[in-house]
Amino acid sequence: MLAKFLIAGAVSYVVNQIALILLYEVVFADMRHSTDTLFGKLNPALLISSIIAVEIAIVARFLINDAWTFRDRRDAPFVRRFVTSNVSSFGSPLISIAVVNILTPIFGVNYLVANTIGVALGFGWNYVWSTKVVWKDKPTEIIAVGNEQTAESKQQTAKAEEQSV
Repeated sequence: MLAKFLIAGAVSYVVNQIALILLYEVVFADMRHSTDTLFGKLNPALLISSIIAVEIAIVARFLINDAWTFRDRRDAPFVRRFVTSNVSSFGSPLISIAVVNILTPIFGVNYLVANTIGVALGFGWNYVWSTKVVWKDKPTEIIAVGNEQTAESKQQTAKAEEQSV
């Protein structure tokens, strides 16, 4: 599962980079300028481009993970999985957008390198939320021996009851 998640993330990364290049270099090319703020320079074109590129990548990653990585964990309806994935991914884009919009205008790091650093930092966040919230493990079946449950099945029952609350 981790390998599939990494592949989905890699495809999402490529989608993010392509979208960022197209948005920043083409769509918002005329908007490119720096604005001084209390925190230093801000590039509005880069900010808008990175926000849109991240959302496009989130949608791409969701579609790949839903159809392939976590196919056997699709218990909730599609729209609910999509919304939960998008909301739970909130931390990762904040990390990515913050990194690219700090490293590039303030430290002069190339925007694609800065974006790569931000995406890498957000990976851990995505993996935990994807495996524990959006596509969590299905409860295992209770194993009963005669009329008595084994200690393991009692723990599984208790865990399943906690998750259903």
